[in-house]
Amino acid sequence: MSRLGDKVALVTGGTRGIGLAVVRAYLAEDASVMVAGSTERTVQTAELKEVRGPRCATVAGDLGMPLTAHTLVAATIARFGKIDILVNNAGIVGPADLWKVTEEEWDRVLAINLRSVFFLARAAAEGMRSRGGCIINMSSVAAQIGGAATGPAYVASKSGIIGLTKSLARHFGPLGIRVNCIAPADIETDMTADWPEELRKRLIAMTPLSRFGEPEEVASLAVYLAEPRSAFITGQTVSVNGGLYMG
Repeated sequence: MSRLGDKVALVTGGTRGIGLAVVRAYLAEDASVMVAGSTERTVQTAELKEVRGPRCATVAGDLGMPLTAHTLVAATIARFGKIDILVNNAGIVGPADLWKVTEEEWDRVLAINLRSVFFLARAAAEGMRSRGGCIINMSSVAAQIGGAATGPAYVASKSGIIGLTKSLARHFGPLGIRVNCIAPADIETDMTADWPEELRKRLIAMTPLSRFGEPEEVASLAVYLAEPRSAFITGQTVSVNGGLYMG
């Protein structure tokens, strides 16, 4: 029995890593999924071509631009007739060296990682208000520990997502729209695969379970938070971090 049958989801940053794992998990549970990527090139990846079908479509848009949020939600509704689930997964890391980050780089990280989350959530809520829905925001363990491999702009943006999730949960609750947050630690993706071995070893040594997580371990939580069995859960930040942060 499918857990997300008849549901329509929009997943940003769904072309790789955690986002792609969420897309695959949702499709496996019979949801229809609009996959958003930053450019037309990113939404034409080989991995996405493998899952493309009548229940999976793609749309491109730069989340650093103010009107993109409305465009992505409108494209989802135009393609599938409604929107039930929004997964705000897209994000960029930005510079790690706080002494070298420029004002433009800071603004870019905050625009994509935080500002877009609010405007996407608001646009999606407009489409959900008649029947309720679910919004899942992707934060990071960096927001909980101050960052071990990322810079202040990234940490600030991911910390803001946790607070924003609580605010949206209160505002959207009367509409039957639940809003929750996932805070992963270091996950085995193409991005972390390129990290220096010394850094990977240091992060693993900090983690009680002594490994990086897998994208599917985050995706399975994203399925649960979107299905009916989690209907009384909202405003929460759920950690998937191997014990790196216990709060």
